[in-house]
Order: sequence, then structure tokens, then C-alpha cells
Amino acid sequence: MPKVSARPALRGFAYLAYYAIGSHLPRSYAPLGRLGAVLRTATARQLFDRTGHSVNVEHGAHFGSGRGIRIGHRSGIGIDAEILGPVTIGDDVMMGPRCVIISTDHRFDDVAVPMNRQGWTPSSGPVVIEDDVWIGANVTITAGVTVGRGSVLAAGAVVTKDVPPFSIMGGVPARRLKSRLPDENTRAGAAPRHIS
Repeated sequence: MPKVSARPALRGFAYLAYYAIGSHLPRSYAPLGRLGAVLRTATARQLFDRTGHSVNVEHGAHFGSGRGIRIGHRSGIGIDAEILGPVTIGDDVMMGPRCVIISTDHRFDDVAVPMNRQGWTPSSGPVVIEDDVWIGANVTITAGVTVGRGSVLAAGAVVTKDVPPFSIMGGVPARRLKSRLPDENTRAGAAPRHIS
């Protein structure tokens, strides 16, 4: 008789534990929140394809089965985030609450069939968030986008195109507001400023 892998059973248990209990535990900064964060991250670790060390998965984060999701060291998934893979999150990434990162979309090309019956489009590519990125609250990142290293995505931005490294992006759709590199802003005529 072939040996049956315990991994699918462990994933099933982790899925149930995360969505039934873990996602409802207190936020990491609330009383008893550290315990909630540890339990959420431990169960998410069983679901994600790869999880670095010192990762924080916040209260209410949803990521389907977790397949296709890779998260680097010292990175976090914000409160009430929606992430559907494939998504790669680098090291030292901060994510505000209610972010949406999705690598697929509903089909809508057949006008004779209701959109909710047309299924999903194949992924137009994974979302890749490189190292040291700050994603503000309520940011949406669409399929196939790469967010360059050291970038800042302002609250409420809808990112539909690749983000160059060290960019500050904002708006709907997101556009480059400035660079975090002082040399680029000086050349463009803007006075260098400290961003806090």
C-alpha cells in the first residue's frame, strides 16, 4: 500500500484552525494580541508556500488556501487584507489594513453569459512585492504587477502597472509622485524632503 503524505491533512487542519479561530483572534497590538499573532502566523505557515522568520499575519487577513503565497523575513500582512496568489512578498514589507492583492480576475468577455458564471481568467502573472516596501491602508495591487524595492504605496492607491524601485506612488490609478532617492528629486526640480 502506498504511503499517504500527512501534508494535505496538515494543510486541511491549518486551514480550519486559521479561518475558524486564528483570523478572529485579537490584533497584534491589542491585549493578548501577541498570542493571537503567534497562532495566526503558525497556522498560516502551514498554508503558504514559503514563510520567512518574524512574519506577522494580522487579524482578519484572508488568503484562500494560501497556495502560491510566499512571504519573506520580517514582513507583515495587514488587518483584513485579501491576498489571492500567486503573490510573492519580499523581506521587511509593511502592509496597512484592508489591502487587496489579487493575481486573477473574473471573466466578462461573453455578454450572453452572466459574469458570475464565466469563471476566472488565468493569472496574467504573479504579484511580486520586492524588499523594504511600505503598502499603505486600502491599497489594491492587480495581477502581474511588480512593486520595486524600497517603494511606498500611498493609502488608497490602485496599482495596475509595475512600480520602479524607490518610488512613492499614489492615486487611482497609481502614478509616480516622486522618488525616495534625493538625487532624482533634485534633478527633477523638487527640493529633497524627509519622508516620515
